[in-house]
Amino acid sequence: MSSLAQGLSLTWRNLSRRRSRATLILFAVAWGTLSMMMLLAFGEGLKIQMLKSAESLGASPVILWGGNTTRPWHGMKAGRDVPLTEEDVAALRREIPEIEEISGETARWAVEMRWGSKSVSARLTGVTACFEKIRSHHPQRGSRFLNDADQAMSRRVLFIGPMLKDRLFGEAEAVGQTAFVRGVPFTVIGVMVDKPQMGMYGGPDVDKASIALSTFETIFGEGPYNNVVYSVKPGVGTEAVEAKVREVFARRHRFDPTDESALHFWDTADMGEDTKKIMGGIQIFLGLVGGMTILVAGVGLANMLFVMVHRRTREIGLMMAIGARRSVVTIQVIGESLILAGVGGYLGIGLAWLIIEGLQRVPVHNEGLQFLGKPTLSAPTAAATVLVLVGIGCFAGTLPARRASRLNPVEALRHE
Repeated sequence: MSSLAQGLSLTWRNLSRRRSRATLILFAVAWGTLSMMMLLAFGEGLKIQMLKSAESLGASPVILWGGNTTRPWHGMKAGRDVPLTEEDVAALRREIPEIEEISGETARWAVEMRWGSKSVSARLTGVTACFEKIRSHHPQRGSRFLNDADQAMSRRVLFIGPMLKDRLFGEAEAVGQTAFVRGVPFTVIGVMVDKPQMGMYGGPDVDKASIALSTFETIFGEGPYNNVVYSVKPGVGTEAVEAKVREVFARRHRFDPTDESALHFWDTADMGEDTKKIMGGIQIFLGLVGGMTILVAGVGLANMLFVMVHRRTREIGLMMAIGARRSVVTIQVIGESLILAGVGGYLGIGLAWLIIEGLQRVPVHNEGLQFLGKPTLSAPTAAATVLVLVGIGCFAGTLPARRASRLNPVEALRHE
């Protein structure tokens, strides 16, 4: 019989004779594995939720605000406002082909909206049709966002967020209803899909209403935009486009292109990258905490194996005296460690999977818990846990195995 077969056979016999001690170690390893899996799963769920919240602003749009000049330029004094106008947006669309979609945005806060006897105060924005794609204003099934015809004909149609819908219409169907905005009748054409939102400006998208930009100007009068939002074509760097936007505005409004205070940019792609880095750090921290938990179980496993080697000193000496090779003894001890780590890990992973699947099916209505997300299993989580278990099993068995294999048979037989 080979050394491997002999070692595994002896391993199984010894574990069968010491069931109570082996059971305690199995419980410790299973608990450590469960803790590590749950921590990594909660970290993965939080990461997914944070990235979803970051993406709620849209497909990495750039939000542009006008500022004030801080330097004199070609006879123009410093301290001038830089407005954002319809002509500016047209110039950017015409002169910068790297821009994929662009829209001006105007806003009013605390606008009265009324339906029946119910009246609320909410934010109202005027946008164009491409705003849906730039800022992820996706309509629920059976409804729609504003389109080019609404803009061209200055239609009185209204697109609202789900929170505003609940405040104004309650449980009633909103699409098709007539709501009054500052006393002007509007037909509700769409309700936004609910979404978590981490980054925002002006307020959450779910609690606002949007109308066509031309309609907004008809009600409130024409004026500069509050901001401009645009997205760049795939593969194009936003920094290069930002420099071109500055040049276009500097030429049109006569200010120094290097004056950074004249225009303010919010590149949301940077926020997404920062979120990924932060969540990567949190996952590493949670993994280390879980790893320390399972390491404690590994220390207990190593300690048990040392005790077992000590109590079986005469038995090991007898085995070696009648011809057992040192490799057989080594394989026996390491095999016990790997079997205990493997079975305990299997139990821990199975229990963690059951708990996580159960939590996935529990509805969460609290906003704070929704923001944290639900624990999620992933391939990296499972792979990391398996690698840690293998490492713990090898670590716990190596030192006791070396001690057992180096015993002197003659001295071992005299052991009391």
